[in-house]
Amino acid sequence: MKPKLSILIFLAIAVRLFFIFFQFSGDVKNHLTWADSVISRGPSGLYQRHFFGFNDVNYPSLTISFFTLSRLAYNATHDFVLWQNFHAKFIPSAIVPLIESENAAAGFMKLPAILADLGIGYLIFKLTKKKLFAFLYLFNPAVIYVSSVWGQIESLPIFFLVLSFYLLPRRYYLSHLAFVLAVLSKQTALWLLPVYLIVWYKRGGAKALLRGLTLQAIVFVLFYFPFTLSLNSFSLYLATLSGSSTLISNQAMNLWYFIFQGERLEDSVKLLGVTVRIWSIILLAISYFYICVRLWRRFSIESAANSLFLLSLTAFFLQTRVHERHLAPALPFLLLTTFKPKTKLALSVFLSVYHLFNLYTGLKLPFV
Repeated sequence: MKPKLSILIFLAIAVRLFFIFFQFSGDVKNHLTWADSVISRGPSGLYQRHFFGFNDVNYPSLTISFFTLSRLAYNATHDFVLWQNFHAKFIPSAIVPLIESENAAAGFMKLPAILADLGIGYLIFKLTKKKLFAFLYLFNPAVIYVSSVWGQIESLPIFFLVLSFYLLPRRYYLSHLAFVLAVLSKQTALWLLPVYLIVWYKRGGAKALLRGLTLQAIVFVLFYFPFTLSLNSFSLYLATLSGSSTLISNQAMNLWYFIFQGERLEDSVKLLGVTVRIWSIILLAISYFYICVRLWRRFSIESAANSLFLLSLTAFFLQTRVHERHLAPALPFLLLTTFKPKTKLALSVFLSVYHLFNLYTGLKLPFV
């Protein structure tokens, strides 16, 4: 890394660490509970367990592994601080109640997403050669809000998606590997699969694509195996694809949110005699078809970034059951498009403000 980029990343770390301790969303308590279950009872059978007062596990295996590692890191740090307080006493005693607090435990759970933020910023620089674009992502208030305040893991699948895109012209099969890691991080990565399929096919042909998808399937099964001790990983994953709600909009300010004026309605409600869920599927299918056909006919790696950005917007604004944080993939892919720099800057500012406003109205952290 060039020194100036190193300073940029160092400052981005400092900003995130400043916000990491004070508050977190209730979702992080689910993550802590799942990680504790893995540590105490082992990973096998985790997806069949129920947790009184908490959600059942609904994240894929790689993210659960990150949660577990974060919890283990917290436990080790906690034990070390207590040990030295009784013996070495080189850390002030005032640190003990801080490290024993729930906020400290939650802070450790935020670390994977924070590291993913930094990785995305670095990859944006590598792809664009523009520190400005890396800055726009690393210091984007909406990005910082999701990972460092909220404690959500949106950055994890996005990092692997951007890494897969970065590797496309360089390491074909590593691009496949990075993509399956995105899928193993969060199910929303599948929204962008059509573009990746086109690019893999155009770059390597049918045989290479088949080998790449076979590699993905093998890695997928291997990552789930400790949790299932069987080959039924795909059925476990498919069971979580419908999401955690059936609302027309789960606080996402998208098309359905505005049509129904923010009412929390089931997506089985009818519009012009057809359920909103069906309208959503129809509009998505038309949009995906148009974007993918256009990419197929005018293919280039650079134009694929445009398609990934448009698919990210389409998935957020036209789907039902979408959460407010699901606009996140559009932010980095916008910076990788072939749009003019001034256009990128203007769109980035507008989309970031819109995204942050949506996030805050949904979570209302801090509580002011």
